[in-house]
Amino acid sequence: MNDKVLKKILILSIWENLWSLGKGCGVPDELHFSSGLTSDAIETFLLKPKPPGQTDDHDKIDITKYYYPNTVSPLEKLPGPIGRFIISFYFPYKVTHKLKSLAAMIKPDLILGLSHHSIKPVSVVGRELGIPSAVKLFGVMWLGRDEFSPLKYFYSNFDQIYSLRYPVDHYIVLNDGTLGKKALIARGIPEDKISFPQNGMNMNWPEIKIDRKEIRRSFGLPENDILVVTLSRFIKLKRTDHILKAAARLNRETLRKVSFVLAGDGSRMKHLVRKTKSLGLEQKVHFTGSISYDKVPELLKACDIFVGTSKLTNMAMPACEAMLCGLPVIAYDTAGTSEVVRDGETGLLVENSDIGALARKLSLLINDNILRKGIAEGAAVFGKKYFVDWKRRVKDEIAVLKEVVADYRS
Repeated sequence: MNDKVLKKILILSIWENLWSLGKGCGVPDELHFSSGLTSDAIETFLLKPKPPGQTDDHDKIDITKYYYPNTVSPLEKLPGPIGRFIISFYFPYKVTHKLKSLAAMIKPDLILGLSHHSIKPVSVVGRELGIPSAVKLFGVMWLGRDEFSPLKYFYSNFDQIYSLRYPVDHYIVLNDGTLGKKALIARGIPEDKISFPQNGMNMNWPEIKIDRKEIRRSFGLPENDILVVTLSRFIKLKRTDHILKAAARLNRETLRKVSFVLAGDGSRMKHLVRKTKSLGLEQKVHFTGSISYDKVPELLKACDIFVGTSKLTNMAMPACEAMLCGLPVIAYDTAGTSEVVRDGETGLLVENSDIGALARKLSLLINDNILRKGIAEGAAVFGKKYFVDWKRRVKDEIAVLKEVVADYRS
């Protein structure tokens, strides 16, 4: 048997389920990746938290699952820095022995960790057992923000800084607009140990045909209004309330033409509903709740403008998917957002946190049909040329992991 070939992989995950916003809701990156491994005849073993109840989303994938007690989810409910601090030390303590026992039994060709919390256990076990190791980071949060003061930077990133002290053989960090490659290089990670792929996309979405009025009716949306949509988890850093505040600044004639679609769910939902009422926008704002992923292209294609107000990055999946579906994007210019939201070409950029400017850009696209349609066409053309499909993205990732194994044994 050639010991340079990737035939068996052991993955350490911190997530109990495939879907972040309920069954079928969210971006199925882990599903595509795991399915790609099994399609490539790579025997896949997954160590993950025990999910609540009797069902496990991973049952739909042909992999072997092992469990550890769910140590992360309860701690995530603690106040921000306290939870992150405890997880940074408690998670490796709880899972390293289990991971080492599994690795000794399975004898994988590679150990892969998902998220920065997995770096220390994967690094320690890999070095102790002589197994190559890698980590997959789904963005790096605030780690690439060199405009922060030293104190704020450390406060925002101490858990990642701590984890990255433990070396692995390769780092796959997705380009979600959080400047991951730049951030890892700044932390001393050699560039040749970093892969920086695009997020995968459903490149068939532009070809999906819909009846806009029928789809609007199915979501309970106005048939004739211009629809401004956002799609996200409703948490504080997404700043979805900025969309409501900008809507309240539109003049009466502009507001008459438009409705706002807030798609998603999360801890800020009640706050957003209250804010909508306090601003007198009940007739103009529609909450859809969580959207099944297979319904996302239908919703996007039934709308006219996408808005991103995240404090972190507005190059995340929903904005990119909106462009692929032919929507112009109005977004705060945070982190790497301008890589895809190109002012006047695929969307309109707004200075970060400037609600007044956001309202003016909204008014411009709502009232100028020619400009809106021109940018929409530019977004669609850009999306088809720039983004990559899931099959290619996963194939590239697997090729990287195979190379890590080959280099380690050579």
